[in-house]
Amino acid sequence: MKKLPKIYKNEEIKPKNNNKLIYRFKNSEENPPTLQESSPKTLMETLDEIFSGIGYSYNTLVLIKTPSKTYETTLIAKTKSHLITIDNELIPLQDIISLQIKKPL
Repeated sequence: MKKLPKIYKNEEIKPKNNNKLIYRFKNSEENPPTLQESSPKTLMETLDEIFSGIGYSYNTLVLIKTPSKTYETTLIAKTKSHLITIDNELIPLQDIISLQIKKPL
């Protein structure tokens, strides 16, 4: 049987870290510009952000304050006059004092 030549193997293979480098330009500002204070979002703007955003609305944890109770839950649906939570509770929109997005789950 005829002896075949050895296969070439590169011994200096190193992992590439192309995407791990970050550069800062010398001419850039020392402090990044601050965001301007915007007016607080209305209830409907916050609801539109939850229901029309990327993903599902029940993946967003919200804090809802009403005169009688504070809810920390996720929202399933919105009708003209109510919000439906994952706990199957109906919350009238007119009773909501504040609505805050806690965090996406």
